[in-house]
Amino acid sequence: MKLRDEDGSGTAKAIQGELESAGESGGGEVILPPGRYRVDEGISIPAGVTLSGSWRGPHHSKGLLGTVIEATGGRGDTEDPPLIDLGESSAVRGLTVLYPEQSIPGTEPYPPTIRSSGMHASVMDLTLVNPYWAIDLSRNHELHYIRNIFGCPLRKGIVIDGCTDIGRVENVHFNPHYWDRSGAENRPDWKELLEYIWRNCEAFVVGRSDWEYHLNTFSFGCRVGYRFVESELGGCNGNFLGIAADWARRALLVENTFPFGVLVTNGQWVGGEGSEAMVETTSDFEGVVHLANNSFWGPAERVAIIDGDGIVSFSNCNFCEWDREGKEFPAIDARGGQLRIQGCNFKHPGLHLKASGDLRSAIVMGCLFSGEPRIHNESYARLEMGLNL
Repeated sequence: MKLRDEDGSGTAKAIQGELESAGESGGGEVILPPGRYRVDEGISIPAGVTLSGSWRGPHHSKGLLGTVIEATGGRGDTEDPPLIDLGESSAVRGLTVLYPEQSIPGTEPYPPTIRSSGMHASVMDLTLVNPYWAIDLSRNHELHYIRNIFGCPLRKGIVIDGCTDIGRVENVHFNPHYWDRSGAENRPDWKELLEYIWRNCEAFVVGRSDWEYHLNTFSFGCRVGYRFVESELGGCNGNFLGIAADWARRALLVENTFPFGVLVTNGQWVGGEGSEAMVETTSDFEGVVHLANNSFWGPAERVAIIDGDGIVSFSNCNFCEWDREGKEFPAIDARGGQLRIQGCNFKHPGLHLKASGDLRSAIVMGCLFSGEPRIHNESYARLEMGLNL
């Protein structure tokens, strides 16, 4: 199989030919051995076929090893075909992908590295060094499976929408050091990379997804860590365990969810310097978010801004830091909806809760405070408190 030539123009066609042959034979696996493959156009993986490389763990601080795809196609247009387009019951695994012509400054948009539709597409064991948009799961589909993904997305990490049955995302780690320590010739200045990610990157964006499950996911330095949106297809309900966003401008941003709710357990959220809040529900929010056993810290002004007409609860959470400069920003700035804070630990002696605007009701029960509880109620909300120390 001819996979490479001097300018890379035949590589994608050779790989595509092997994939189609496997598909016509009823499915199978196309294996790319270790090496560099310059790919200048998109590749489509037929139903029942897996494209595999030699990657069995993240390559970090040792240069780019194993099966490395150097992607050059689609520069300047996110609407071009993706680098890898997954069909129903197809998979990609074991690859490292680098965009050698990407730069900061002068960043160019590219189409998604991976896009899928249909049922049972799987994306596993990848290092995506510097994608503009890492994984696009926004077409109507079911049962996506994303596992062991590492990299530095510049604009979008994983975007999910149109999933009507139980998608799963496990062990995803987005951090700018995957580009910085890659050994690639086009590595940007570290400070410029951090600034770009802070201003532009949304690590996880979730729209319509029924029974979405996420486990052990992480982002560092992004404008938004997790963002829940309502698309034309609806919102999300699901179970999110052990998820985290470190040094984010907005670690968790909730614009809407399905009424069945988003459940976040064992989350960790860190607001970076210049962040107004680690968590925000927007003025249009009408869904349900329950945060249990979550921890919050960092130099953000507030732990949470709660707005809209939905329901938000904090249970057994640890509020470690807010308002470092003593400007009377509250830990919880409740401006709308319904709020329940139960069994939480406020470790900072600042303003703990400010109720204002269209807040309808709030319950604060069984919490521990550093000093006396400081609650400012400037709303007409019914505010109940009890068994706090």
